[in-house]
Amino acid sequence: MIVVDASVWVRSLADDGSLGDAARRVLADDLRWTAPAHAPIEALGTVRRYETSGLLTTAQAQSIADEVLAAEVDYVGPERWLLASGWRYRKSLSAYDAPYVVIAQSRGIPLVTFDQRRARAASAAGVQVIVPD
Repeated sequence: MIVVDASVWVRSLADDGSLGDAARRVLADDLRWTAPAHAPIEALGTVRRYETSGLLTTAQAQSIADEVLAAEVDYVGPERWLLASGWRYRKSLSAYDAPYVVIAQSRGIPLVTFDQRRARAASAAGVQVIVPD
């Protein structure tokens, strides 16, 4: 099982270049994904941004949104333990980023991310970090 962050998830769906290829390879290695409950909202927000900036057509954006909505991900909701643990990272991570690190740390599983701040915080917390390349 892996913690998948929105940056890798969207790249795997929307990027036809080398970063998208790298993301797809890493995500295909382990199809059991977990993420904070807000991850699909982040992913859809990124897809929307790509569409409004012209990086994706409306049809492409809708297709990717459909994939996000259909994905089988073990979402971890805003439970008290997650919120309290995430609060510990407030000096180095946003309230949106911390849950990714906390879930990986609490479950002893890798975090897959392109986000360097998340990667540094996770590494400092003893979490294995996979940055697709």
